[in-house]
Amino acid sequence: MDKCSKCGNMSVNDNGECVVCDESASVNPYAVSEVITGTAQSTPAAATNEYSKIFVGSKYYSFFPQGQDIPKGWNWAAFFLGVFWFIYRKMYGYAAIYLGLGFLLTVIESLMGVSEAMMNVTSIALGIGAGMLANKLYKQHMDKKIAETLAAAKGDDIVPALAAKGGTNLAGALIAFGILFVIIMVSMSAMGGY
Repeated sequence: MDKCSKCGNMSVNDNGECVVCDESASVNPYAVSEVITGTAQSTPAAATNEYSKIFVGSKYYSFFPQGQDIPKGWNWAAFFLGVFWFIYRKMYGYAAIYLGLGFLLTVIESLMGVSEAMMNVTSIALGIGAGMLANKLYKQHMDKKIAETLAAAKGDDIVPALAAKGGTNLAGALIAFGILFVIIMVSMSAMGGY
């Protein structure tokens, strides 16, 4: 598909018709909400790929360098940023799981009297797990949110709804970082280390 000069979407079919803003378009892959409700046979692959690009935003090829929604195997941002990356990508459930797992491991290590070096190894292992799984988890998250959006939105509402559900949440990640920073400072102050 090519880019439409009127609406700006990658939605011009082989006949030169924009399937988003041209009511007379003979094939409209953006009508896949019928697929979600079970009234159609299949989803056009091109439309699914375009939905993914809208949902992810400008970093689509960072996650899916080969296109076709095939995620790459490693995510450096998730490795280094962990919970903040999950929040940034609006994966709040995964962020809670990651944070809970980190907290649980810290408590267990503290109760067992594990050395600080071993705690660091565990933290690195948690980061490696995030780096290895982040893109696959993001693909699952994206597919679920796209399906939910297509079931609820119709016609011209699909593209803005996908962009709103997807994209990023920089403010949320910064707020989470600020909260963690305050907790660390308060903890250090209470222990007399600050």
